[in-house]
Amino acid sequence: MKNCSLLIMVTLMLSGCSSTKLANSYKSDSFTSIKDQNILVISRTPQEDIRKTYEKDISKKLKASGFNATPSHLIFPDLKPLTNKTVERIANTIAMFRDEGFDIILLTSLKDVEEQEVIRRQEGYGSMLDYYGNKYITLKGYYDDVNAPPKLDPLETELEPVTQKEVTFILEAVTYNLSLPEEQRLLSVVTTEITNPNSASTVRTGFAKAIVGELK
Repeated sequence: MKNCSLLIMVTLMLSGCSSTKLANSYKSDSFTSIKDQNILVISRTPQEDIRKTYEKDISKKLKASGFNATPSHLIFPDLKPLTNKTVERIANTIAMFRDEGFDIILLTSLKDVEEQEVIRRQEGYGSMLDYYGNKYITLKGYYDDVNAPPKLDPLETELEPVTQKEVTFILEAVTYNLSLPEEQRLLSVVTTEITNPNSASTVRTGFAKAIVGELK
């Protein structure tokens, strides 16, 4: 049965299904629920359409779980990452967010995209030996039927291994509480790995689900 389980697992992987994995999660010792606070969701990307879709999908998922989340593009449509950071510029940005009623900032970004080629067996069974784990199949013994036929030779079929490309998107969500002193502002970090997504929406959905799961 060990071989059978292994081949079933390989078959599922070869079917092209995407997978989402929580790669890393951190919460500060002072982390408490932020459901009663206003959360500003900011997606860091130079592409405005991607920013909007990520912010909307993540905010929607948070709201469905009882959080008060708002996409940043609705309040700050011209928001851009800080360049030439200074203490004054950082303080002004924080004040801008807080003046609009947002103490909690959820900052998301795509950290990396990894590609690798993976060699796997093709879908199917190379032989009856692989399927049952026996050199010969005794139907009589398997079904406990005295009228079953005698042992059958295994059906040998050679299957060539296949090379597939795996693409993994690594995304990160960092949550800050701007009302706290600087050394205490970092509340949580969530890093998610999504492999072979079926679509861009699969990436957003998997990422949003991971974020909500860690902020509960």
